[in-house]
Amino acid sequence: MLAIVAAWRRLAGLASGWHRALRWGAMAVLAVALGIGTVAAGQHARHYLERADTNRRSILAEILAQPICSGEIPATQPG
Repeated sequence: MLAIVAAWRRLAGLASGWHRALRWGAMAVLAVALGIGTVAAGQHARHYLERADTNRRSILAEILAQPICSGEIPATQPG
């Protein structure tokens, strides 16, 4: 949360010389992107949890085994 606030303040500082409408538009686009990113991260976290349970591994081991989540849960047990 602190990183988000810091990024928001930095963007606000950089945009202080911009036209008011452009500044508000940039902030709105950033807020929407942040919301979409949060939803996507939540969805992938659920997939990692389900795959870790299926493969009988920890969540960290599952992320290290396949860092990019494809959104699919393996149908068979390993090995």
